[in-house]
Amino acid sequence: KPELKNMTTLPSPLYSGAAQIHMATLMNDPQLGFAWYEKLKANGAMPQSGNGAVMNAITSGSKGYGVLVDYMAIREKAKGAPIEFVFPKEGVSIVTEPVAMLKKAKNPDGAKAFIDFVLSDAGQRLVLKQGYLPADANLPAPEGFPARESIKLMPYDPAKALADTDANKKRFADLFGNR
Repeated sequence: KPELKNMTTLPSPLYSGAAQIHMATLMNDPQLGFAWYEKLKANGAMPQSGNGAVMNAITSGSKGYGVLVDYMAIREKAKGAPIEFVFPKEGVSIVTEPVAMLKKAKNPDGAKAFIDFVLSDAGQRLVLKQGYLPADANLPAPEGFPARESIKLMPYDPAKALADTDANKKRFADLFGNR
């Protein structure tokens, strides 16, 4: 919208893994694709390095709107920030908080114990308490989130995203510069 000119910010996929995943998701959506980024640029959107910088721009009032991971905005609102988070009707990209063990881990037993804890009921309840959406669908969504079943997930192909990473980053840099 013209009245939002120069008021929007977004994280850069050149710095943020979540922004890379989001870009890969949008690039595979024929209704959005790279045109979504071109429209943002045409309306003066200014990338920040990552989601933290986007959150700071929004909470400081230097930008009125931002593309941001859900839990950050929802946490800040709970702390009293005058912001709202909107889950887009088109859906959201799937950005997970993975846990894994390296093949050459120096302490594989410790790593396995940690993974087992994170995936346990107690670990998933801690994830929920920290404001993240737990992997365990039997647990509720965190405070401030809509019901889990109302969140529409956009299709995501991790193998294609990985294969397209360099090309997507180049397109972004060509459009916005190395921000």
